[in-house]
Amino acid sequence: MADTPEALMEDIRDLLEIARTSDLTDVDLVAARAAVQAATSDLRPHVVGGVRMQAVLDFTSLITKMADPDGRIDRLREAGPAGFFPYSPYIGKLNPISPPANLDLVDVDDGIEVRGDCTFRDHFNGPPGCVHGGVIAAVMDDILGTVCVVNEVGGFTGTLTVRYRKPTPLQERIELRGWVSATEGRKTFAAATFHHDGELLAEAEGVFIAGSLDPKI
Repeated sequence: MADTPEALMEDIRDLLEIARTSDLTDVDLVAARAAVQAATSDLRPHVVGGVRMQAVLDFTSLITKMADPDGRIDRLREAGPAGFFPYSPYIGKLNPISPPANLDLVDVDDGIEVRGDCTFRDHFNGPPGCVHGGVIAAVMDDILGTVCVVNEVGGFTGTLTVRYRKPTPLQERIELRGWVSATEGRKTFAAATFHHDGELLAEAEGVFIAGSLDPKI
């Protein structure tokens, strides 16, 4: 893999996976910690301060990016959800804690759906061999938020309801889908599903409320 920021994030995901599943009884913990601390020290001088966003490293850059709201959907289409939200904790390839989920935009009738897949590694474990329910809810929220953005509706999550139909397995390809079901004033209603081998694993409904981008409001 090329030496890119995305490749570094993938290396860190591998480290998280190995650390989660290793028996540390006979590990040289002094050496292991020193290696991790050295990498942390190398990166620390490059930390960007400010409010954290999914789209950019700092809030000021987001305001600049949003100065042309009419071009937002074109940018999202060109970059894809992961490129548009590179620091998302669930679809962002520049966030080392993301699986990441892979999402595409699909034109359906007069709207746009989000479809894709995700393979959850072992560090997302909840019940034996399965994905933690809180992780499932968080990924659902990201899918719903993305589908709202691409359809130019919605805002902040007002309510999120998740129904867990069957356990979601680790290390398996999970099919993801999200769509906008209705709008009502400032409210947007969206839905999402997880499937595996044709079986429904989980479904979610969310209500999103339009609001200000300013995190202090």
